[in-house]
Amino acid sequence: MQQVDHFDYKLTEKDFELIETAKGVSRRLHKPHYHVVVSALRSCIPFDKIYTGIHIESSQPLCGEVSAVCSMINDGREMNSLETIVALAGDDEDKNHFRLFSPCGRCRELIGDCNRKARVIVGTIEKPYVMSISMLMPLKSGDVENEYWAKRAGDSKK
Repeated sequence: MQQVDHFDYKLTEKDFELIETAKGVSRRLHKPHYHVVVSALRSCIPFDKIYTGIHIESSQPLCGEVSAVCSMINDGREMNSLETIVALAGDDEDKNHFRLFSPCGRCRELIGDCNRKARVIVGTIEKPYVMSISMLMPLKSGDVENEYWAKRAGDSKK
């Protein structure tokens, strides 16, 4: 059974700032069918900086979360600097209407690879809350595979 650490689901002022930053990027860059989802992340202290990314729709789509992580790394931060991330979609008709998005499977893997304790803002715009990435994917494929191979290695020593 996986142990769950105590986790505070309430948003901080910095979390609301992250959502507002993502909304601002969406208002500026949203294009129907091309740039719909925006992501913003905050890096850990001492840097405490916000990085943003935009979804790029193509034959090989690039998620906003991946784009934001790339922005952070391009600025010289380590992957494990990711502290909190949010993804939201703007509306094609109303630049002031947004929906929060839970990261897709590929983005959950990336966020977990960056920081297993990363915070992810999910829920709705009206009622957002925070979850740890490990709560969003309690059996990350690497963990299951590592347990399998560790067990096999232990069995082979007998």
